[in-house]
Amino acid sequence: MKPYTLLLVTILALGTAMNASAQRKLKTFYVPKAGTFSKMLSQAEADTLPALCLQGKINATDIRFLRDNMHNLRFLDLSHAEIKFYAGKEGTCDGKFRMYSAHCIPAYAFCKPKNDTLATADTCKLSHVVLSEYIKTIEESAFEGCGRLTICQIRRKEAPELKDKAMTDSVTAIFVPKGSGDSYRQKKEWEHFAVIEGSPQFASFNISPQSSLKAELMRKGIQPNNINFLKIKGKLDEADFKLIRDYMPNLVKIDLTGCNAETIPDYTFAQKRYLLQIRLPKALRAIGQRAFSGCTRLCGTLTLPAGVTAIEYGAFMDCENLKHVVVTGDSLTTLGDNLFGNNGKERLIYK
Repeated sequence: MKPYTLLLVTILALGTAMNASAQRKLKTFYVPKAGTFSKMLSQAEADTLPALCLQGKINATDIRFLRDNMHNLRFLDLSHAEIKFYAGKEGTCDGKFRMYSAHCIPAYAFCKPKNDTLATADTCKLSHVVLSEYIKTIEESAFEGCGRLTICQIRRKEAPELKDKAMTDSVTAIFVPKGSGDSYRQKKEWEHFAVIEGSPQFASFNISPQSSLKAELMRKGIQPNNINFLKIKGKLDEADFKLIRDYMPNLVKIDLTGCNAETIPDYTFAQKRYLLQIRLPKALRAIGQRAFSGCTRLCGTLTLPAGVTAIEYGAFMDCENLKHVVVTGDSLTTLGDNLFGNNGKERLIYK
């Protein structure tokens, strides 16, 4: 990839992870002494800062400050921060004396415990976190309840120990150094995660009636198999869907709400093993046979546009993490067999 194109993709990645306002407010702090980060910015700045890079030395008290005082934090880069040992009551386990090991993301780092019960309300806005190559352990419930945490980049080549409920496998994609994917996938605690080698790659296209997805990829110099986060507006036809089906195996999140597609063709997203979330075209009318079959990590609730009239055979077969498919409106007239496989019809909800 040409240097300019690599820079463009990097900027695009940061732009998708954070909005334009967040980019302008990205702040980097060097913390010379662990436990002093809270003194380096005003509370007003802490309340509003969306993107932060910490360097130097931090400990569990600094991480508690991030959790309790930086309510709009969406992007956090700790790749150049050394987490030091701390013993005391001011760490992330509220009011309890605890020894916090060095090089570990502490328990309840971004999921505040309350009266010995986890407060997992969806208040954490963190969506992208970058962890150091020195991280040895991610402690229990560190990111539990972080329902927006789509990306966790870990610079370490050997998989850190992942404690109970440290993060949610059906929400977060794990990006690791190239050549280290098997180190993660072969560890039991990581085996259910979407583990992808390299850095997250974002691509956004607005396809004119005279153009195509292939042409836009060539124009921007982006390899389709590298794309993890895809957003498409404008025209999207059967040839474009075929390209997505055949050449984009590493998709994690897809936004098609701004495109004009009325049909998801047969098998388009079948066996996309990393796919966690998709937003469907607003003009959608039909979902083809086994369109999403084998998307074992597709999670949460998928809401269908009101104009959908047909869902064909096995459209969501083996989508074991997909809790519900919600039908809106009263247009649905064709419903194929084995929608979720041999069972799971109760997951189809009419609203």
